[in-house]
Amino acid sequence: MSNVQRWYIYIVCAISLQGVTWAVIELLRNLIVFGGNQAAVAFQIAVIIIGLPVFLVHWLRGRWFVAKSLEEQGTTLRRFYLYATLAAFLEPFIANAFDLIRRLLGGVFKYQSQRYNDLPFGDAVPFHLIALIVLAILWYYHQRIIADDSRIVPDTGSSATVRRLYVLGFSAAGLSMIVTAIIHLIRWIMLELGSREAIGYEMEVVLIDEIAWLVVGVPLWLIFWSWAQRLFYGPKEEEHNSALRKLYLYGAVLLGALDVVGNTTGILASLIRRLLVETGEPGGDIRQPLPIIIGMGMLWIYHALVLRKDTKQAGEAPRQAGVRRIYLYLIAGVGFAALLVGLCGEISVILRALDKSFGVSLRGEFGWFTAAIIAGLPVWIIPWRQAQAVVTAEDTIGADARRSVVRRIYLYFFLFIATMTVLASAVYIVYRILSMVLGEEPPTLTELGHAISFSIIAIAVGLYHLRILRTDGSFSKREKAGLLEALHIVVLDVGEGHFGRQLVEQLKREIPDVSLDPVILASKTAETEDSGIDQDAITNQLASAGLIIGPWAIAIPGGNGAVSPQIAQAVLSSPARKLLVPFYSEGWDWVGVDRWDTEAFLRKTVHAVKQVLAGEEVKAHHPMGAGAIIGIIIAVLIVLGVLISAVSRFFAY
Repeated sequence: MSNVQRWYIYIVCAISLQGVTWAVIELLRNLIVFGGNQAAVAFQIAVIIIGLPVFLVHWLRGRWFVAKSLEEQGTTLRRFYLYATLAAFLEPFIANAFDLIRRLLGGVFKYQSQRYNDLPFGDAVPFHLIALIVLAILWYYHQRIIADDSRIVPDTGSSATVRRLYVLGFSAAGLSMIVTAIIHLIRWIMLELGSREAIGYEMEVVLIDEIAWLVVGVPLWLIFWSWAQRLFYGPKEEEHNSALRKLYLYGAVLLGALDVVGNTTGILASLIRRLLVETGEPGGDIRQPLPIIIGMGMLWIYHALVLRKDTKQAGEAPRQAGVRRIYLYLIAGVGFAALLVGLCGEISVILRALDKSFGVSLRGEFGWFTAAIIAGLPVWIIPWRQAQAVVTAEDTIGADARRSVVRRIYLYFFLFIATMTVLASAVYIVYRILSMVLGEEPPTLTELGHAISFSIIAIAVGLYHLRILRTDGSFSKREKAGLLEALHIVVLDVGEGHFGRQLVEQLKREIPDVSLDPVILASKTAETEDSGIDQDAITNQLASAGLIIGPWAIAIPGGNGAVSPQIAQAVLSSPARKLLVPFYSEGWDWVGVDRWDTEAFLRKTVHAVKQVLAGEEVKAHHPMGAGAIIGIIIAVLIVLGVLISAVSRFFAY
């Protein structure tokens, strides 16, 4: 079955099945609960009469294809349809279970329709039970299909990723219910023990709702998180190396950390403001941020412990290390931004206080900015030191960390911010000086002080990050020099040797210090022993090489009529790394490889050699297509338009 046919069948199945499912649910509700509205009943029966055959025809057609081909049973699209269908049934099942439990506890949800809220208790129970029963039956049916398919064709690759999305998605849903309920229950307890009057906030807590969230959320999270844990501690290496699991865990840690730090900053700001402001004005209600700190702190600590245990259990794959780096640099970026905002804010407050008294308003601002510094400094320094500890290691892990895109983005982002700040401040200072020379009023100390102080901070930030970039560059240069010294390259070509000679020329031009030995095997080499080429000498060259480059035929005896069995065996036996170029040969085809001309192969081979010298994994370098080029041009034009507009407004001002 073609991909287009699969998409057609599964999209039709999804739409018709959902339509029939909710038509059955609403029909039963109308007949049992609402007394049978004739127009509604007619419409729902019509949907079932038309939709059910449409679903069955397409679903059975898909089943027929599955029965014919074992490959069809394990296609990613089929697994995506099945897991998406499970999710489409489970989500409303959870919602109806929550509403039923809340109704059983005597609560009414103010956001429900009036028609539902007017239902007496005796009708509300069957209203939800109908949906729960129908959805449970359909969910169980599709779950059995997935279980049967997985026994025959286990989930691997993209199919395993779809399953992880389903498992971790509902685990996250259950976890969010639990954390939200814990926060609200702690706040409810604090309100009950203290005054019901909230200062500065609306803190209404409905106890019944929070109990319902816990009753639904706890089993939901336990079921799916236990499933995720079984997968991770199972025998499959793919689950141990899952980047999606790491993304889930680091995402939970990140959310917990940001909420804890943000609300702690608010508390600190309120305390500092109370110390500085002697007006008796209330500084906020701690019952708002404290439950968030407790609830999100529990989330943070638990998932941090899980991460530590995961690393001890299965180590860390490259993609997982990439997720960890994103987490560290994101936390560090948030902390550093808070630190800079606090520093700039405090300087601004001090400068404004020189022109006027240090009044209530400025004291309040000073409290907030001081709290931002206190909270931002550890949030930045802890993950930044962890990241720096990795990049300073002179090993493969350190090299990967230094080359990582997320590190470059982090460093150049703050370097860009610093540069733009200096640029804007310098323009403002020159503008005010020139205005004064031309007869305008001289700038005040506050105005110039802001520009000068912000420039000083920006220069310090820029120099610091520039130094880090240069240090990374020094490490890279030493690594490259060491590799160049140890890496002896043999370019082995066959036939007339045009590719080999051109490659040697390009490598010498782009990598001048590289050690190269070109070897050309003429076609008569494989036929006579007195061809003029010392095969023993070539064998010794190949044995001592660090990198062998050539067309794929060099590894096959008789390849292109020029490779002797001795040379082919020497290539295979050499401990050197091999870069084989997939030139087209009559009767030979390469799966997944386009036919490139010699120039394209030269570019790609030079790029691969540079990757080897940089210690990187050799990856295909594909030229940009027309769509990508057009997209980049459009993006550049949009950015230029925004910049021109901003500059025009600035100078117009």
